Amino acid sequence: MNQVIARLSLVLACGAAALLAAGCGSSEGAPPGAKKLSFELTDAGCVPNSTSAPAGPIVFEAENTGTTAVTEIEVMEGDAILGERENISDGLSGSFSLTLDKGEYTIYCPGGSDDRGVLTVSGETSAASGASNASVVSGYRDYLERNTAELTSQTKAFVAALVAGNVARAKSLYGQARIPYERIEPVAEQFGELDPRIDARENDVPAAEFGGFHRLEKALWVEGDRDPDETSAIARQLLSDITELEFEVRTLYLLPLQIVNGANELLGEVSASKITGEEERYSHIDLVDFEANVEGAEAAFDAVEPLVEDRELVEKVEKGFDDVQAALKPYRRGDGFVPYTELTKADTRKLAQEIDALAEELSQVPAQIVG
Repeated sequence: MNQVIARLSLVLACGAAALLAAGCGSSEGAPPGAKKLSFELTDAGCVPNSTSAPAGPIVFEAENTGTTAVTEIEVMEGDAILGERENISDGLSGSFSLTLDKGEYTIYCPGGSDDRGVLTVSGETSAASGASNASVVSGYRDYLERNTAELTSQTKAFVAALVAGNVARAKSLYGQARIPYERIEPVAEQFGELDPRIDARENDVPAAEFGGFHRLEKALWVEGDRDPDETSAIARQLLSDITELEFEVRTLYLLPLQIVNGANELLGEVSASKITGEEERYSHIDLVDFEANVEGAEAAFDAVEPLVEDRELVEKVEKGFDDVQAALKPYRRGDGFVPYTELTKADTRKLAQEIDALAEELSQVPAQIVG
């Protein structure tokens, strides 16, 4: 793995409101001093499809002026998606922000006839003291290892119930297995094909490659046990992939900037896509995922908080986490939440607004760390 890892700092200029409004794409709330790069989505892909920027915070703004072939822009390092904006249909715009180190990255607008280009980032970002970095990384690595160990344990129980044909027990254990994965999702996404094998949603991958949690979710809630042998094989492969993930996390190279950017990514995914209910589309336990994402983001922020000199910003971020938890509280039922299908559009809009407000404050933290 490249030890100069690109860092994501996802800024939600639109959030769930983009699903309801006719246009969005303001870069208000972007990191101070960020370089702005503008793109037009066309049938070819991104225009321009290659560009350059200085190291540090960068805002990517995209506008669709008339294509149906291309509705998304991504920035990638190798196979890893560092940041993206989806669902930019004709007449809409959108933006996101990344903090990037020196290197070459791919600009990808899937569906175009010339859909890949190069982003060249030059110069250097400054970092906090090595001693502080070491303590921050050590604390967060402990958190990752605890959660991957829990993930393996919970997945073993879930898989055992599936293989035994105990559908009711498997359903009850599914959500518990999802929690530790959702807490560490940005880290899992760094391991190439491992994350899609574990967590791809239907239509994210070719039908023949659809496996992991959501394939089993569909089998449990939609299909029933129509093919026990196939379900058992998928379940065993999931456990094998989870075990591999637990090992990989122990050897992952980490920096404080990467950690806090992971927190931004977690919140960004909730507000930009998960708010639609697409993640747990069969079981409707989306709020379980939401809370786990927020917990994971808060753990990442808590790890880097000693490096943030702006204590007023720290207080705002901490209040933002409290506000999101308060917004989730009305939907709690026992140890879990009501099915996501019980929420109204007004309910999901309010949740998105709280997450967006937190994300706006949290997006300012990476600049504090890189100097």
